[in-house]
Amino acid sequence: MERDYPIKLLEKALKTYSPSGREQELATLLKGEMKALGFRNVQLDKAGNVHGEVGGGSPTVMLCGHMDTVPGWIPVRFENGRLHGRGAVDAKSALVAMIVAASLLELEDISGRVLMVGVVDEERSSRGIRQLVDDGLKVDYAIFGEPSGAGNITFAYRGRLNFKVTCKTEAGHVGAQHLHRNAVEEAYGLWSRLKTFFKAKESPHGVFYSPTPIITGIRSEGGGFGVVPDECTVNVDLRLPPTLRCHEALQIVRKLVEEYGREKTGVSVELKVLDMVEPYVADRKRRGR
Repeated sequence: MERDYPIKLLEKALKTYSPSGREQELATLLKGEMKALGFRNVQLDKAGNVHGEVGGGSPTVMLCGHMDTVPGWIPVRFENGRLHGRGAVDAKSALVAMIVAASLLELEDISGRVLMVGVVDEERSSRGIRQLVDDGLKVDYAIFGEPSGAGNITFAYRGRLNFKVTCKTEAGHVGAQHLHRNAVEEAYGLWSRLKTFFKAKESPHGVFYSPTPIITGIRSEGGGFGVVPDECTVNVDLRLPPTLRCHEALQIVRKLVEEYGREKTGVSVELKVLDMVEPYVADRKRRGR
């Protein structure tokens, strides 16, 4: 392997635009590179993840990185000894580093298999990693390449409760707005109550141990020139500390939503869960499965 090959491969990956949902070109590129590097059983699965392996026997260690990025093109360039581009930090550099590292392992004299996986859709719904779970993938150890810093190992992550709430009212003319509930204002009132509740639960130990909600989208219906909006939907992403499980957070949210609905005459409120991911903390003293 040429000394500058890892940098050249990363540069290729950065120049291959791959926002969530558009990873196929990068997956094809990495598939070819992994085959050239000597990986076995290199393939793309139903979700579009790219797989390859080196070594054999037990244990199995999975190295996993994601191919997708958030949207938005950043010109690829070298500047002051650094390579810039969309995904340079999160997380194509880690993905390329793991591919190169796995290809250089000398496993002839020891038992063990390294499974290299580049997954899709990490920045949205984690469709790639969910495909691995659905396929029944079994590994003994897993290492995920994320921008935690070159000198750090992340052993925990916060959970996620993704939901939307919809407030519906009766439409009316803005000239008679004193007679009608405004669905947008009612939705904002509900959001404020949720935000205030979880703000009071902030931990003195920092954001990792605190529940933090944020609005990720808002849409209103029925409004227009001279019309009071009669429907508004707010999407909320609630991040959960290790001490708060998804079902517990959902009970809290459901209670707050139901209370708000009972208090507001002429307002109906609906709650729909979109996604749940449990918080996780690894046991740093554990040596195996």
